[in-house]
Amino acid sequence: MRALDLENAFLRYLGSNGRTLDNLDAATAIGSMTMFYAHHRVTDVDIDNDGDMLFFQWGTYGSEQQEFVYDITRQVITGSGDDDSIRQLSLTLHYPTTATSHSLGNGSRWCPHPEQTETFLALIAHHPATTHVSSAHPYRTQVTFDHAG
Repeated sequence: MRALDLENAFLRYLGSNGRTLDNLDAATAIGSMTMFYAHHRVTDVDIDNDGDMLFFQWGTYGSEQQEFVYDITRQVITGSGDDDSIRQLSLTLHYPTTATSHSLGNGSRWCPHPEQTETFLALIAHHPATTHVSSAHPYRTQVTFDHAG
């Protein structure tokens, strides 16, 4: 698939596995995006030069820090790597904040290559942000596909 087809391909992938945005919990969201990354290549990127990577991010955001965000994003870089050639497909789960979510801070972890997805999944599975959202249901789940710059 081409980089521009990433969002539609991911949504088809979710549907082919019986998933919708409404029925994703944190574990299913991470597993779905990671397996999509591991098994569905983007053809117009240089995978060996950071052209197709995943990153996991979490944190408290919003104008008054009123929501905790749990996110996995696939970043692809076509062409020269300038801002116009960087695209991000994000799967974001939104939760109300709690005292615990504030204590987790904000951060991210990268998976630079599909060969490292198993290690990446283990890191996420044992991350405190994952523990925090494991028994909660997000109040909103969204997919976005944007330029990174």
